[in-house]
Amino acid sequence: MNHELRIVPKRKKFVIQDFTNKRKQVGRSFKTQGEAKAALRKLIADVATEAVVISDRHKVRDLYVKFHTQRSADADIGGDLTKESIRRYEAYWRLYLHNTLPDVYLDELKNKTIVELIKALYLKHELPYRTVWNIVSAFKTFVRWCIREDIIASSPVLLFSWEDHKHLRPRDTNQIKMKKTALISQEQCQDLIDNLFKNRNKDWISSFKLMIVVSLAFTGLRLSELIGITMDKIDIGNQQIFIDGHYDFRQGYRVDMTKNGGSNRPVDIVDDFLPLLKWWIFINKSSPSNYLFPATRGKGPMSEKKIRETVWKTYADNGLAVLKEVTMPSGGKYLKVISSPRKGAPTKTFRHYVATSLINAMSSDPLLNKNNVKNALGHDLFSTTEEIYGNHQVAIPFERKVKVRNAIGNAIGLKITN
Repeated sequence: MNHELRIVPKRKKFVIQDFTNKRKQVGRSFKTQGEAKAALRKLIADVATEAVVISDRHKVRDLYVKFHTQRSADADIGGDLTKESIRRYEAYWRLYLHNTLPDVYLDELKNKTIVELIKALYLKHELPYRTVWNIVSAFKTFVRWCIREDIIASSPVLLFSWEDHKHLRPRDTNQIKMKKTALISQEQCQDLIDNLFKNRNKDWISSFKLMIVVSLAFTGLRLSELIGITMDKIDIGNQQIFIDGHYDFRQGYRVDMTKNGGSNRPVDIVDDFLPLLKWWIFINKSSPSNYLFPATRGKGPMSEKKIRETVWKTYADNGLAVLKEVTMPSGGKYLKVISSPRKGAPTKTFRHYVATSLINAMSSDPLLNKNNVKNALGHDLFSTTEEIYGNHQVAIPFERKVKVRNAIGNAIGLKITN
């Protein structure tokens, strides 16, 4: 098909229109007529060699909306996709991309398009580097989807590398690195459990506080795994809890699917944890819910929000956080964390504590090998466990610190003499 392509002034700029296709605009707008003429010459050449097919061109912005809508529909079908796993694509569009994503055609995507996008995210939304990094990663996923859908054959955008654009990264390396979860020390954890144990029979909420903390501290489970435990998954006789799913609050039901293959596993109930678990099951035996942590109403489990708020209040009661209750204009209330090293990860700190403790104990206990440790944490590979949790240092008593310091000095072997 022959296309009659012309340059047309539009809103103080210049655009290329296809007069054989109802004057449909082809490509972006240009500030000067010279830029438009140069683009027109290239476009005519590309059309002639079929490097660009005008009738099959797609706007990136339109396709991205189609992409996140399609992913949401795919999540409704089932399989490995869940609403939780794909919600970021829609959120990125709604919050940021709707007014920062360049208005170009898919075949016009270049590395410079990503550079323009990154600059717009920094300037218009003042986003931190890690958030911008995540958005760029999601955009690459969108481009790969376009390739799988046979909309395009390839794209140079997939070759974009932050290493080649270091001027777009912050100078402060702490902003580049992923935020580490603050580790609770053994002493802090023990004091927390001791204080909660003293008040365990005061009322139900006191017993609930104790059980949430000890369950996280003795198992290292992910919060979604812990909430999804039903009574039939607990084998008191063999001292095991079988993890084969999690509770998805966005979908409103328990999902019989774990994060990965290694997450589908039995978790040992250690001897010190067993009596408390039996006690908790006994005091909740009349609950209509079949979940280990039942909701106060209905047959479902306790919500993530309620559990996190309870953990924060527990921290505050024990001097590990400063909170403030904020009243919203609607009348609702929420807890604002004023200060705490565990801000953003109130429950994950226990998983990091368990993982780090197991990794550090491997050198002294032959029963704790790589296979046992990765299975306990629910990972497919020990390298994953080591990469995520192996860089923490557990707080140790002063006497042991002195011994470690002396050992380092002896190993160096140097002396300062008068």
